[in-house]
Amino acid sequence: MGSGRDKRKKQKGKQPGLGASKTEKKTANNATKELRRAEKTAAGGEDDLDALLAQFQLSDKLQKEVQVLSEAPAPSPRVFASFTPIPTQDDILLFGGEYYDSKADKMRCYNDIFIYSPRKDRWTQVISPGGPAPRSSHQAAVHRGFLYMFGGELMSPNQQSFKHYQDLWRMDLERHTWELLPGKGGPQGRSGHRMALHKNKLLTFGGFNDSGKACQYFNDLWEYDIEELRWRSVPPGSAARPSPRGGSQVAVAGDTLFLYGGHSVEVDPADKSETETVHDDMWALDLLTYQWERVRRAGMAPSPRTSFGLATHRQRAVLFGGITDRAGAGDKLFSEMHNELYQFSFASRRWFPLALRARRGLQQADKAADKFLERGGFERGSALHRAAVRIQANYRGYAVRKAYTTYKLGGPVSELLYSPATYGIDFAARDAPRPRARANPMLAVCGNTLWLLGGVVEVAHTDVTLDDLWCLDLAKLDGWRCVRANTAGEDAFRDDSSGWEEEGPEGQGEGSDSD
Repeated sequence: MGSGRDKRKKQKGKQPGLGASKTEKKTANNATKELRRAEKTAAGGEDDLDALLAQFQLSDKLQKEVQVLSEAPAPSPRVFASFTPIPTQDDILLFGGEYYDSKADKMRCYNDIFIYSPRKDRWTQVISPGGPAPRSSHQAAVHRGFLYMFGGELMSPNQQSFKHYQDLWRMDLERHTWELLPGKGGPQGRSGHRMALHKNKLLTFGGFNDSGKACQYFNDLWEYDIEELRWRSVPPGSAARPSPRGGSQVAVAGDTLFLYGGHSVEVDPADKSETETVHDDMWALDLLTYQWERVRRAGMAPSPRTSFGLATHRQRAVLFGGITDRAGAGDKLFSEMHNELYQFSFASRRWFPLALRARRGLQQADKAADKFLERGGFERGSALHRAAVRIQANYRGYAVRKAYTTYKLGGPVSELLYSPATYGIDFAARDAPRPRARANPMLAVCGNTLWLLGGVVEVAHTDVTLDDLWCLDLAKLDGWRCVRANTAGEDAFRDDSSGWEEEGPEGQGEGSDSD
């Protein structure tokens, strides 16, 4: 005798065993509804960030599996991408970034993945569905076969809307698949922060969040345990600590994290005017006690600047480039870009210029230059030499010309003032090929080689985003080598009507927007 339930099914004309088919149909209907909602959301305007993200999700769902495109073209020009070395493979992984199209007056933001193999001079593009949305100014680190990435921002094409992410992602470097990690109780969404790896912990400091109504800078320290998959806010272990800032640079040496530079902006509530502070202080954080200590400025340190690149090589940090804004006539700003190399020794905690040696073919020119200087009474250690060293520590670019007038200097002194990193070690290096001065270069070290990709140069009132690739052997220091010449915006550098001239190791332009 059947149950009452079986009788009810027979009375309604339903057949048992059709539950799976019904579930599949319902799932398909729900997916269709979700797709329609996403398509409706994606139809928003250019400044609708929800629409932009919906468009990304629609496009991402069309990609069913990971694709690896070997022998891919080099990535398009961009800045604020992550450029992360993979030590076990001697490769570098590039993710995301942004590009300002000055002709269309549009900002483009990316979430593409490229892997550069220095040994083969080859780019590989990876298309991996289910990963992070487009972003820039995020941070990434590699640990035991995974790339970890946190935060960043998305800017609308018309640059009217911002979204700051607070998500943490992990990418399997062998399978190239993404995973969104637990992030409950973690840092507020931000960009311009810095992240470093210490043992099995990800350390994140600072950054900023721009809500459109107010911009907040941070000086908080967070720790993410990779094994436990959990965030922890680290309270300051000392009263003294770095002030809130974005755009600083960090390096880990043993159980110490070094933090240098950065910038912050204060807005006057009365007239909404902005005042930017460029930080040139160095801090050391003991990663066992979490005590901050301000490091005394020692040696020949870089001039105050923002938007510089920094990478770690053995027991030193290597700094390149950056931009300094100086007040000019009226309300104008004079932007000075740099392409000097500096190094910071973790052991002595001192700065030094990173001087390059001439290749053999330039040795004769180097000897001739030394003789010329000696005839002019400009020997190393002389009173004139010591005076010029003091001057160059306080003057850069156009301000050097003031030093000429004030101190009545000239002739060979100018070579020291403009090229302090080469004088006294290898004078001929001044004529060797090297990257043009720039802001926001992307740096990475593989083995003993420093790699430099792109950056931004201001030409008159135009920002040119570069895509050139350079390398430098940090063991031999025998000069820069251009692996890929710049292809983006080269016409701007040849336009005499711009009023801009690239001369010597410094580049100058008018106006600045450093980040």
